[in-house]
Amino acid sequence: MDLSSDIPESEELSFGKEPTREPRATTWLRRRAARDGSPRVWKPVAVALSMVVLLAGAAGGARDPYDRGRWPLPPPDVPWPETGTFLLYLCDDARTKVWETCEGGGAVTDEERWGIERTLASLPEITSYGRTTPEESLAIARQDHRVGDVLTVDLMRDSYGGTLGRGDWRALLRTLGDLPGVGVPTVFRDDFWWGKADVSVALCPETSLYELWRICEEHGLATASEKEAVYDRIRRLPGIEKIYAEDPAHAAKARNHISWQMPFGDGPLDDLPETFYIKLADPGTAARIEKAVAGMSGVARVRKVAPVAAP
Repeated sequence: MDLSSDIPESEELSFGKEPTREPRATTWLRRRAARDGSPRVWKPVAVALSMVVLLAGAAGGARDPYDRGRWPLPPPDVPWPETGTFLLYLCDDARTKVWETCEGGGAVTDEERWGIERTLASLPEITSYGRTTPEESLAIARQDHRVGDVLTVDLMRDSYGGTLGRGDWRALLRTLGDLPGVGVPTVFRDDFWWGKADVSVALCPETSLYELWRICEEHGLATASEKEAVYDRIRRLPGIEKIYAEDPAHAAKARNHISWQMPFGDGPLDDLPETFYIKLADPGTAARIEKAVAGMSGVARVRKVAPVAAP
């Protein structure tokens, strides 16, 4: 399947809600200078800093001056993933009441299961598959942020799951949905941030529509000073390679990319957070980030960024 028309294009992002598009150096230094009561200092400092950056770049060849710089990077301008994961709910006595395809059929039979497995093995888009544990099924299903904490391990009964390569996913969904014993097939594209970051630090959004942001209900939108405090703490930790800043517009594109089968649409972005995505020299030290920033004012959630484990 050609996904190019659905894949959002990356764009340069500004951090926060600044009224102008000044260079990062001058914007942040102006804010610092204004806070410190010395508004005229930022210009010469910015010029000196620019010269240092240019000289460092000339001396170091192609080295990215922002790799260990003072300001977060925008999301990388790279192709969006065209691989994915799938989850295939099978009919059982409880699901016959939920899905029309299971009505009157009861639980999946052994013969129907054999037919399902033969089909999974024959479809070229499927790169791996197998029976999923309740925990694996829940991890795949929760890629749709709308389910929040509604889905639990107890609800994850008999299912198959796996990984997908490029191909005609819509045709694949039709094929799987027509199989006897299948309740509903669900397919997700891989997260944009897999492989690009190891930890995410989401800041409080303006509204809290999902369980994910309940901690921010009374706090409201994270302030500029809170964002800066969180960023300053992250960048001073050892082992930080890169820090990206994702704004709500990019977050919406990433969310719709994952849930392409049932996209969220183009509604308001108030429920989406600004998020720092952090690339570590050693991904095994991710817990250090959580310990350092969890509980800071304006922080909604800290989590590891890792691909979903599928059969």
